[in-house]
This record gives sequence, C-alpha cells and structure tokens, in this order.
Amino acid sequence: MSFLKKLALPLAMSLMMVAGSASAKNITMNISFGVADTHPYATFMYTFAERFNTLTGGSVKVKVHCCNKMGSEQETFKKLQLGTLDGTMIAQNNAGPMYPKIDLLVLPYMIQNFEHAVAIADGPAGEAIWGTMPEDVGVHLVTIPLFSFRHIYNTKMPINNLDDFAKMKYRVPKNVVMIDTYKAFGSDPVPIGWSEALTATQTGTVDGGDLPIDVIYAQKFHDVAKHIAMTGHFVLAPPFFVGDKFMNKLDANQKAALDMAAKIATSASRFHTNYGMGLVEEKLRAAGVTFTYPDTGPWIEKAKAVHAAFAEERGPEYVKIMDMIYAAAE
Repeated sequence: MSFLKKLALPLAMSLMMVAGSASAKNITMNISFGVADTHPYATFMYTFAERFNTLTGGSVKVKVHCCNKMGSEQETFKKLQLGTLDGTMIAQNNAGPMYPKIDLLVLPYMIQNFEHAVAIADGPAGEAIWGTMPEDVGVHLVTIPLFSFRHIYNTKMPINNLDDFAKMKYRVPKNVVMIDTYKAFGSDPVPIGWSEALTATQTGTVDGGDLPIDVIYAQKFHDVAKHIAMTGHFVLAPPFFVGDKFMNKLDANQKAALDMAAKIATSASRFHTNYGMGLVEEKLRAAGVTFTYPDTGPWIEKAKAVHAAFAEERGPEYVKIMDMIYAAAE
C-alpha cells in the first residue's frame, strides 16, 4: 500500500465518523483525573476530549475536570457505576478494591519495562484481566494511556538498601497488594488516600512513600522530600475508564470515534511520559533532590513472596493470568 493510501484510510474513517454522527443526538461527557494539569494524565485527557469532539462532528462535547475536583480516585470510579460521571483516569491500584483482577498490575516487579507493559496492556493478558469488567462492575477499561515506574521518596535520609528503607514509615495507597508489599520489604505502612498523601508528608505523619518522579515533580512532593531511591518496585499504569451507562448513550459511529480518540491520546500521553522523565530528573536535581540507586536484587527476592501469597490467595484463574504476564516479558 502506498504512503498516500495509508494516509487516506484513517482520514476516510474519520470523515465517515463525522458524517455518520451529524444526525446523532448531542451528548455531554464529563471526565476527571486527580493530578496537576501539567502531567501526562492531562495530555491524554485534553487530547482525548478535543479529538472525540472533532471526530463526532461536535455531537459529543467533553468537559475535563482535573485535580480531584470530582472526588477521590475511588469515588470517581464509583460515580462511573452510578452514571454521575462518564469517564475517569485513575491509578490501577485505586480500582483494585472495586475490581480485584486489576491487582495483577499492582504486584511488585510484575512489569519489567515499558515494552513489557505495552505487551500486557495491548495484548491477551490485558483482555484476560479486564475483558469482563462491563458485565462485572458496569465499567469499561478503554486504554492504559501511560506507564511509569514508582520510586521511593522520603524526607529523612538517602536509601541505599532495605535496612535504610526499614528505618522509616511510608504512605501507601489503600490497596492490599501494596500494603503487603511494604510489609514484605520490612516496613509498617500507613494506608492514606491520594488526596491526602502530600499533606501527610508535609506534616510528618509519614516520612515518605512511592511515586513516579514526574508525579513527584508535578505535585511538588520534592519541596519537602529531598531523597529519592530508584527502586521501580511498582508501576503506575492508570487506566482510562468509561462507565457503561455512558457507553450505552453512544451510537456505533460515536463509539468508533471514542476508540480512535483514545488511541490518538494514548500515543500522545505515552510519548509525553517517556520523553519527559529525563527532563524531570534534571529539574529535581536542580531543586536539591538527591538520587540513590539501590541494588534491587534483594527487593525482588522479597517481592517473590508477595507474588506467591497472592497466587495462593486468589486461585487458579489469577495464576493463569500471572503466567501470561510473566511470558509476555520474554
């Protein structure tokens, strides 16, 4: 196929969507996310909003609400189920309490690198995890717009090993897998919701926690936490969820436009994330943050016990998907 034909095909599809939606009923879509609007979350959400509106010929108008204005991450997931919110992008661990299979993407050192993450999210392992979400909980996982590894930040001291790590108390999200992981690493973690995480660090309720470095920078954790240990033990893989009640409002052309808009926005967000990490590290260093690079071998050994306990507790269905995830790394 020639280059011009390759270019013309998606353009023709876009025009068909717009034409097909010209007579569709007008719909407003409210979507939310919980971090600063300088972050790649925002790149996805605003790109998606603009593309979805354009591809439907204006029949779907998307309103974006940032910075926890629509509630906490778990609250926004529940609002999708109720139909009082249409879409949200949240950390996968905050969906785990409502949809336990998503905890497969929370396990420590489960995801090896960006390529492995893409193979899971865009392949059969991902479908095995969330393929029945609409029937089970009334929510669709449309895409996972970005992947970034979580590292330990703290206000007290450099971390060079597990012994250093165990000297402090950490905030963890309210997710059982993450709590169990911190206990396996030798800490007694404090479960605190995302909206309160920065305040807990500022006031000394906790000494630190873990986040991707771009979130640390965007949310200004580095103003108080000047030490980052590059452990990469968890991955932030925040899905973009859409409620089934909203999906049922769309005609076939609008659904196709939603899918295309999500694919375009996902590409933009993944690029923003991957390109921006090096720039963010430079900014953090300039702000006085020190980085350490512990040998992660002992951390990975501790994580294996978390995997084994998870597999035993969750059962054969989960074990089968875990094996698919492990295989995808190869």
